[in-house]
Amino acid sequence: MKKIRKLLGFSLSLSMAAAFCLPIYAEDYSDEDTWYKKCTQVQTTQEGVDACLGFQEYQQEKKDKLANSIKDFNSSIAELTQNVEEMEQLAQEQKALKEQLDSDIAAQEASINELSDNIEQTTRDIAEKEEEIARWDAQIKKRMQNEQAGTGTNQVIDLIMGSRGLADLLRRLTGIERITASDQNQIETLNEMKEALEFSRTELERLKKDAEDQKKVLEDNREQAAELEASYNELVTEYEKKKTELEAQRRMAQADMDAIRDFVISASLSGNLDFSSIPSVSGFINPVPAGRTSAGTWAYPGGGLHLGMDRAAPIGSELLAPASGLIIFASNTQPSNSGFLGNWSGYPAGSGNCIEMLAEVGGTLYAISFAHLSNTFYVSAGQTVSQGQVLALTGNSGNSSGAHTHIEVYNLGSMSMADAVARFQAGGDTAFGTGWGTTSTACEATGKTPCRERPEKFFS
Repeated sequence: MKKIRKLLGFSLSLSMAAAFCLPIYAEDYSDEDTWYKKCTQVQTTQEGVDACLGFQEYQQEKKDKLANSIKDFNSSIAELTQNVEEMEQLAQEQKALKEQLDSDIAAQEASINELSDNIEQTTRDIAEKEEEIARWDAQIKKRMQNEQAGTGTNQVIDLIMGSRGLADLLRRLTGIERITASDQNQIETLNEMKEALEFSRTELERLKKDAEDQKKVLEDNREQAAELEASYNELVTEYEKKKTELEAQRRMAQADMDAIRDFVISASLSGNLDFSSIPSVSGFINPVPAGRTSAGTWAYPGGGLHLGMDRAAPIGSELLAPASGLIIFASNTQPSNSGFLGNWSGYPAGSGNCIEMLAEVGGTLYAISFAHLSNTFYVSAGQTVSQGQVLALTGNSGNSSGAHTHIEVYNLGSMSMADAVARFQAGGDTAFGTGWGTTSTACEATGKTPCRERPEKFFS
């Protein structure tokens, strides 16, 4: 156990501080967005060039730290298969690191695009400067030739002996002054332009090299992201084998009705409902048509008890009412994308944002629950809904490893909707007595109601 904790602590220090536990540089590179933007531009001073070269070293060092952290994650997973809580902690570290890596990749992609644009612009600027220098050079040479012709020669003896009088001598001396003053200033300006041109050429080469380096770092980071995702998925698979027992323990605890009262259909609402006005439908429709089934009932793909069906869908996809019915529970207190392994928020424990409804389908009463939703709800407890109506948007909340909706279906048989509402109001049992840690209450096993149905039976 000590070895596991040591490994876990080491992983935590690397993953959560990979961007910060780096050598001390002359510049503070912690505001990476600013430095990405600065170093994709042409620098005007050598100090700026040196600072950007330092930023490149900083990025490489950060990438190397990340690679070491991923290796430690992989080595830790094998030793954590018996400890759910430490698996949860490691998964949180992995998620934080993956989010940082995804942010870096997005910044690098933007930086490469900007570098490409700036390389093209710098190439055009250099061509324009070359043309301007050529024009200046030709202009100065031509004027000096004209001055030479006007004075006859630039030798002082010729100026004096060759002048035809005082006026001619003054004219020749004025020409020399122009060559030694005005033209000399222009020659100095021209030399400065040539030096600036050479600096721009050097910067162009730096930008090209930076673009190539950024592409290499981006490629490496993408590979690391894929490796980290594979490592995370491996950990999730191991976690799913172990979590059901812990989940059952948390969910079997007596519900604190006062804590969830605001999300449960109230007695006053149910007392005024005409249950006969809620239509029965002949069959269900798929509540998450935009998704795909990522895990089925009764087991996860990698093993471990799974009491419902998971429909993976991007956050913000529509959740539809699979049948006309009544909302008996609706809680959306959690952020839409706040899910992680070990996040036991929501009710039932770990559900995050959750909706449960009653519906009569083909003459049978069913309770259907939807967990891990976003916090965008369009319904509330006590509201009647029509089949196909948008109930909420999907999310990633509670004890969740990614964006999906967990769906459970309970067959209540011939129980009346009024009785089902009263039973739920009394104890807040969203499973209607079918429990949380067993398949023994599956309808095909028990032959009596209430029982758990496989959602796949109704939702394709």
